[in-house]
Amino acid sequence: MPEFLQLLPPLDALGLLIEGLSAGPQGEDVGTIDALGRVTLAPVVAPLPLPSFARSTVDGYAVRAADTYGASESLPAYLSIVGEVPMGAAPLFSLAPGRCALIHTGGMLPEGADAVVMVENTQGVRPEEVEILRAVAVGENLLKKGEDVVVGQEVIPSGKRLRPAEIGGLMALGLTQLTVVRRPRVGIISIGAEVIPPDGDLR
Repeated sequence: MPEFLQLLPPLDALGLLIEGLSAGPQGEDVGTIDALGRVTLAPVVAPLPLPSFARSTVDGYAVRAADTYGASESLPAYLSIVGEVPMGAAPLFSLAPGRCALIHTGGMLPEGADAVVMVENTQGVRPEEVEILRAVAVGENLLKKGEDVVVGQEVIPSGKRLRPAEIGGLMALGLTQLTVVRRPRVGIISIGAEVIPPDGDLR
């Protein structure tokens, strides 16, 4: 009886399949918010630094570190308060020697400030003056501009399946659109007269 079916070894069959596919994965642009579970087509690079400005990591007072050198509970430094850093906005003042500004966590450092004294290490004496009870070093209690991510840095490689953490990071960088691998489209063709709908009569 002649063979009515020709079978191929698995590797030969795979070769035929690959020949019929395109040269590489195809991409499509999607909204970042809708990219959960999708796979990046190309590396994603940062269009801006994070943080995009020097900001405080604590509640306290933005200072010039040199103004606090030698300060202690027994011999505090006295600084004049020139203002408060508004949340979500750039301060409209700068710090001269002997001056400080009230700042909250995440607030933008005013020009001239290079450190932050935690509020726990201060004590108010008058409405416009504060005691500094502990010295701070340059860069203490703050994040510098670009400390987490610098412009042009690869933040997500190609071929990465996106999780909520990556989605959040992309949103923080202002990336609302993303190129991801197009999902494969699969067609199933059933042949043979014996194939019937699930509610049909078996014969």
